[in-house]
Amino acid sequence: MTSFTVSKRKNKKSTSWQYDVKHPSFKSGKKRKSGFKTKAEAINAAQQLIRDLADGNFVEDNKTFSEYYTDWLEIKNKKQVSSKQYYWYERSLKLFNEYFGYDFLIKNIKRSEYQKFLNEFGQGRTTETVRKVHGCLSRCIKDAVYDGYLRKDPTYQIDLKGTKQPKREEKKYISTKNYLDLIQYFKNRDEESYIFLFILAITGARFSDAINMVPIDLNEKDGLIHLRGTKTNNADRFVEVPKKDIKTIKSKLAKLPKQVDGKIFKLSHTAVSKSFNYAKKSVGLNDDGITPYSLRHTHTSYLLSKGIPIEYISKRLGHYNISITLDVYSHLLEEHKKEQGQRVREIFS
Repeated sequence: MTSFTVSKRKNKKSTSWQYDVKHPSFKSGKKRKSGFKTKAEAINAAQQLIRDLADGNFVEDNKTFSEYYTDWLEIKNKKQVSSKQYYWYERSLKLFNEYFGYDFLIKNIKRSEYQKFLNEFGQGRTTETVRKVHGCLSRCIKDAVYDGYLRKDPTYQIDLKGTKQPKREEKKYISTKNYLDLIQYFKNRDEESYIFLFILAITGARFSDAINMVPIDLNEKDGLIHLRGTKTNNADRFVEVPKKDIKTIKSKLAKLPKQVDGKIFKLSHTAVSKSFNYAKKSVGLNDDGITPYSLRHTHTSYLLSKGIPIEYISKRLGHYNISITLDVYSHLLEEHKKEQGQRVREIFS
């Protein structure tokens, strides 16, 4: 229930009025504001505040970014993502607080200062690492703009650049033969971890995209797999796959015990990695640099080699926007461009 009182404040030099508005949305249960010249001004201001609360237009101007971000993590169910992804959400907040201060008000985030923060963080780190931190923070900041804590988006057209070169890209890719051999190996196994790896291989999904799947997400009729990703705004998506593959997945899952929470899988990163390493050896792939995440990169490479448009691939991967896809796979696109160029020469020769 909302209520308010006004009272007079006196000192040696002047007299003023203040209001106290009680509302459950306030951290302390009430909000006090003083400095009004008359009782009528204090009453009008209190009544306006109550109207704003009723209309959902009021936001606290003393909200720290740390408080808002912590609440945002809970509201958005970010604790349900993989432990690896949640680590980056926590680390991003820690980095922000260390740079701006733990009591930094969310309303004071400026685009220029945010850019300086990312530039400083990018020293000695890869662009991809800078992108991870920005991705965790920017989605929260954009929601804060919508909620009225900020008038403008301080993440607008921010440059993301690191100074450290990433690991050699070829370490992340699997040859087409090994990729197809792995898919067949996963398909022939009935264990939970291999079913999971099969889904990753044919969809290009991240671990966090697939781990929260429920039975209804396997739509055999339409040939769609629903990936319940949470990493980006586009991570929750439907991916087209052969109907026979979904039928195979469902038949294998039918032989396994059902999870109490209703989800299809109950697996850790470690369990999936162990099965993947065993599968690598079984198909003659002896490279420690190849990880389960390599399936995602190779899936992308395979689709590009088949002439699938980058716009479709970006949505299939659940990227926040196409510029991320273009950036991450620029070298593959350059190779594809050369192949297409040769095809054009052949057409006109």
